[in-house]
Amino acid sequence: MLLVDYSRRLCREFRHLLSHNKSEYVIGDCVFSSSAALTALSEQHYSVVVVHTERCDTAGLWLCHYIRKKSNVPILLLGGRDHFRLVRKALTYQVNDYLPCPVSSSALLHSLHRLRTCLEPEPVKKSPPVKPPIHLNGKALESNHVIRIIKAYVRDHLGDEITLKKISDMLHFNCAYLGQKFRLEEKMSFTDYMLQQRMEKAKLLLSSTSLRIYEIAVEVGYKDIDWFYKKFKSYTGSSPNAYRRQKTHTA
Repeated sequence: MLLVDYSRRLCREFRHLLSHNKSEYVIGDCVFSSSAALTALSEQHYSVVVVHTERCDTAGLWLCHYIRKKSNVPILLLGGRDHFRLVRKALTYQVNDYLPCPVSSSALLHSLHRLRTCLEPEPVKKSPPVKPPIHLNGKALESNHVIRIIKAYVRDHLGDEITLKKISDMLHFNCAYLGQKFRLEEKMSFTDYMLQQRMEKAKLLLSSTSLRIYEIAVEVGYKDIDWFYKKFKSYTGSSPNAYRRQKTHTA
């Protein structure tokens, strides 16, 4: 693994931990800055990148973002002060797991074991186990925090292909369980919420910008313009063009 340790104090501790527990992972390189991490990644292949942010949350998140644009290597993010912000950003940057500091040896080893699924496909199982949730301060994320993260992710990625399965995998939650929790908290299904957010943004863009209809459709996640027209009319009772004319006239 590549250990990126902005705190400059975990390398020896991690080496001892992995050796003591006879882990299959070993630290190939330990670096202390984003630039050194990028150099190491350009020169050698690593199975996992572990980023310990300490008081360098912004630098650590930027590094995760940059790595993910270039590679699908599994990323484990450690530490940080604003846990909700870190988890939200980590989700956006497709970080594979997040552990708050101080990190227990059992949590670290368990996370590394889970990351092996990103490297080697597991044998097919009839009943795959439910993934454990991301933890904050040693406690599982409360359902209202999870729902906040899901809603923030939807708002930030309306133009992308979004599924609850994709989000649940990122958060290590069972998809069906997460769907039930979302409906219970928001009084609507995840699908209905996503449609609502896309249509409301489309309404805003129609009334406040000069973007073409197909540009707005793409902006809110519809590649098929006819399907966008159909969903918009079903949601608002009028076509996108009629809605824009009406808002322009009333303005």
